[in-house]
Amino acid sequence: MKASEVSKRLSSGEMTPLLRGIYSENIDAQVLRYKEAIQSFMDYYGDQDIMIFSVPGKCEIGGNHTDHQHGRVLASAIQLDSIGIVGKQDRYVKVIYDELNINEIDTENIKYNEAKKGTMESLINGVLFGLNQKNYHIGGFNAFIQCNIPRNVGLGSSANFNIMIGTIINYLYNEGKIENKHLIQIGRFATNTFYCKPSGMMNECVCCVGGFIKVDFKDSNSPDIYKLNTDFSNFDYTLCCVNSNVYRSDTTMDYYAVPNEMIKVANFFKKDVLRDVSYDEFMKKYRMVRARVGDRPALRALHFFKEEDRVLKQSEALEKGDFDTFLRLVRESGDSTFKALQNIYQQESTRHQNIGTAIVLSENFLGEDGVVKVNGGGFSGTMLAFVKTSVINDYAAYMDSIFGKGSCYIIHAREQGAIRLL
Repeated sequence: MKASEVSKRLSSGEMTPLLRGIYSENIDAQVLRYKEAIQSFMDYYGDQDIMIFSVPGKCEIGGNHTDHQHGRVLASAIQLDSIGIVGKQDRYVKVIYDELNINEIDTENIKYNEAKKGTMESLINGVLFGLNQKNYHIGGFNAFIQCNIPRNVGLGSSANFNIMIGTIINYLYNEGKIENKHLIQIGRFATNTFYCKPSGMMNECVCCVGGFIKVDFKDSNSPDIYKLNTDFSNFDYTLCCVNSNVYRSDTTMDYYAVPNEMIKVANFFKKDVLRDVSYDEFMKKYRMVRARVGDRPALRALHFFKEEDRVLKQSEALEKGDFDTFLRLVRESGDSTFKALQNIYQQESTRHQNIGTAIVLSENFLGEDGVVKVNGGGFSGTMLAFVKTSVINDYAAYMDSIFGKGSCYIIHAREQGAIRLL
């Protein structure tokens, strides 16, 4: 269908029910957003036949920094998303990402470029290379991608982009038959190998599959994904994210240190990852571990073991409807990330400690009316808060008064993962 025709159908309300199935509020704003994205596509590429895709962001609820050690996580897709307006073309991939005009890529000449690491171009190349390595068909396309997920704040913007590119290729050239597990693996490969950022594959799992999920990475090539039927509104709590607006420098080394130090502990026990180490044996030899590899690696390993157990208990509590126990476990997880995992501050940070400030001030303000924890991998300045709905407006106003207007925003869960809408 031509882009202009799709825009008319949006204006007529014909596509509104489709959008209501994805977004829980502000549907008129979403209609306008889609129309503006289609117009931008036509401005750049002309009035072509198009497909439309949507990929959600994510938030991590439990299992902080456990996926790269083949552990368990608890996470949710969110209604903040990217939408892709896409037209097929031969050989070349051209992507406009919001205001970013990404260099055109030749699908017949995909290779790693050291000078491009850390760029959106490197992620596209990584996904295309990974798909090609697995013998999937690849080819060219034009795309305008509009993303309302804040970047570099732990809501999965990079994974979202990987999965968007993989999903586009899946439907344009592979009849939508590429399995989720392969899109997830290739997304992680692109991030690790082409983008050159150390990470697990939790973000890609959530963005691809959607819903509120428990993921077990014991087999990292085929993680076990289980969807939980959970609606936080049933418990009169609101989930929100606070952006502490920290000045963000390069945090690659901070991220790298976490899995690297955990692996040092695993290697002490002649294992590759902590999932294969016995907690009882670890505690029995804790004095030897800290003497051999140091206190921070030992503390980070202890966090891993306790967090693994918490994910199971959190899932069980939610399935029983025991929200008080769930919140207690969230609080314990937050304490562990602060004290043992230590992913709150960048290693060289002394003056700017925004996320620690946000956590401490939130706990002081909320008391028993909510629980808070660092969001995602940490270091990047955002935190999650489960807040009693009766005080959410007061809490949001307080956070905005500290970190600036719009710092606190509501997070709505989303059932759908990466989807083709049209």
